[in-house]
Amino acid sequence: MKKMRGLNLGGWLVLEKWMTPELYENTNAEDEFHLLKELKNPETMLLDHRNNFINEDDFIWIKEHGIDTIRIPVGHWLFKANEPYIQAKEYIDKTFVWAKKHELDVVLDVHAAKGCQNGFDNGGLSGVIDWHKDYNNIEDTLDFISELCDNYGKEKNFIGIELLNEPHRTIDMNIIQNFYLRGYKIIRDKLGRDIFVVFHDAFRLNEWEDFFTNNEFVNVYLDTHMYQVFGEISREANIFDLTSFVIEKRMKVIRELKRLVPIIIGEWSVGMSPITLSYANDFVQKEAYHQVLANILLLAFEEADGWFFWNYKLSDQSTEKNPGWSFKKMVELGFLPFKKRGS
Repeated sequence: MKKMRGLNLGGWLVLEKWMTPELYENTNAEDEFHLLKELKNPETMLLDHRNNFINEDDFIWIKEHGIDTIRIPVGHWLFKANEPYIQAKEYIDKTFVWAKKHELDVVLDVHAAKGCQNGFDNGGLSGVIDWHKDYNNIEDTLDFISELCDNYGKEKNFIGIELLNEPHRTIDMNIIQNFYLRGYKIIRDKLGRDIFVVFHDAFRLNEWEDFFTNNEFVNVYLDTHMYQVFGEISREANIFDLTSFVIEKRMKVIRELKRLVPIIIGEWSVGMSPITLSYANDFVQKEAYHQVLANILLLAFEEADGWFFWNYKLSDQSTEKNPGWSFKKMVELGFLPFKKRGS
């Protein structure tokens, strides 16, 4: 199985307010569903965003800076959109044209399922976790996976599908794992063994041994998302606490899990809490914080079988506020070792 060094193209076809706050100005919306409901001309806004936030120039930049794979979050409205969502198939079609041209592999990630699987804005509808409460939602998601196979299975750069991004920790694991088994079978029946299948850990990284021991899988990964700002470590941790946490905890668990199943870090960033950053006395120290943490994280996640930084880029406003979440900004500042080839 190939080692992947990749980027997420989040905030493009599944909106997140913090990533593109400009789109939400003068509204009360907190997610894509309510934003589209509130705007008078949502099609105009969304068309402009989708055409400009990511285009072929971004694929050129990504390739030139040594990245080999992109993970693209997609919503259940990709092919057939129920109001207020707006279909986005043409952009995935373009993705494969650009990916082939610039020799990038593509992983499609079911980021937003009908009914919402996590209650986060990245599921398209914040505050709602109804995916597992209605049998039809699960069936719809399986049908969506089947459509991804039918539409893109012949694309040479299409290498994997993530069956469901971040199902909430409160959803019964039996429901999630049964869904995974059915999704895996759909992909194998339609596309054979060449396309890999990704199972997100559902925020329960230590509860997967029986699943992988009792089932026979070929070409699969377990995906875990490793941040340091959502309660994984105290928000009051200083930079030395953070680096120790990465070395002593993150690297250890990755090495242990690799004995069970290939592991990818499907999302990570150099994001730090405001309290951590407040310990820096000036911009020199703040930049040093980002550079040290960025490279410690990179080295730790190189222990996995692949990784995908969240996110490739943010809007200008969000980048100013959240530089550690923009791979492009981290590279431009020299904080990550991905110089433009030939430079």
